[in-house]
Amino acid sequence: MAEEEFQEDKTLEPTERRLQKAREEGQFAQSRDLTTLVLLMVFMLFTFSAGPVLVRQMVVMVRDGLTFSNPDRWADTVMAWLSSSVLSFVGLLALLLVPVLLVAIFAPLSLSGLRPVFAFKFMGNRLNPIAGIGRILSLPTAVELVKTILKAFLVLGVGMAYLIALLGNVSTLVNQDFNVAVVNTSQLIFNGAVLLLVPLILIAVGDAVFQRFNFMRQMRMSREEIKQEMKEMEGSPEIRAKLRQRQRQIAQSRMMAAIERADVVVANPDHYSIALRYDQATMAAPVVVAKGLDYLALRIQDVAKEHQVPIARIPPLARLMYSRLEIGDPVPEQLFEAVAKVLAWAYELKRGTKDEADLPEIGTLPQLETTA
Repeated sequence: MAEEEFQEDKTLEPTERRLQKAREEGQFAQSRDLTTLVLLMVFMLFTFSAGPVLVRQMVVMVRDGLTFSNPDRWADTVMAWLSSSVLSFVGLLALLLVPVLLVAIFAPLSLSGLRPVFAFKFMGNRLNPIAGIGRILSLPTAVELVKTILKAFLVLGVGMAYLIALLGNVSTLVNQDFNVAVVNTSQLIFNGAVLLLVPLILIAVGDAVFQRFNFMRQMRMSREEIKQEMKEMEGSPEIRAKLRQRQRQIAQSRMMAAIERADVVVANPDHYSIALRYDQATMAAPVVVAKGLDYLALRIQDVAKEHQVPIARIPPLARLMYSRLEIGDPVPEQLFEAVAKVLAWAYELKRGTKDEADLPEIGTLPQLETTA
């Protein structure tokens, strides 16, 4: 009962990922009747284009094989026959076998977008005789059997009707010239094949539509399966959290390395830290290379101390830049004057001409728009 409810719940169309996984496992919509139809069409094309030549070559091969101009040298005659008439006939047959082989490989993939599927797997359950009997007695097998019987009766009926209609024409072939008889025979065979194609086309089209519909029905998914697939594609929440944590660690490592090249760190002693770098040759304005809050702010200050980067403890400027600027942003024009005073103080501090306590007066800071 639970399994029936689970099957009834599968009402959603399969996703592309579900279909791809099915193809990788060797499951895809395929129609044997469609494959048979394509093979017959290729055979008819060959018959129409090279049939008379093949029949003529077959007659020549039989005639040469039964002709012995010198019975004492029969071995040489047989070798000459094999290397000429038989070899030519086999070559013509090979021209037919190559396209037939290609069609046999790719025709079953016609309903799956002609995308090759390589799924060579050993399936031990296929060797189970009980399971095999179950497959033989299953409903799909019974449907295939009934369809095959109906198809055989339909094709045989059309074929028999065509042969009965040809009885008078066949008897006249004996009295015709050889070349004319070969052409007429080929034409009769071709017309019969075209006539047989009519029911086969109807059967193949119907079977292809049914097989496609049945396969898509079997591939339907429940809402729970789609949710599970989305979770597999995006990763579980735990994995995503670990990935984000790892990304933050990498970003912090790069940021800490950038502090080594900073010119000054503007800090609100315990809460905010902003590291700035300015290269007059390559930069139009100082750039934020690191920023942090609370613990990260203290960590930035520790790294700055390790690399002798001056720390300007100016809380209003630190809070303003932290709230308005991101890493990589240049200092806006409204803060040029204040930041220039801080950088000048930092340069003089490094040269030893300024004391750390002699912080610059920055005055009233302007209001800045929040960056996007």
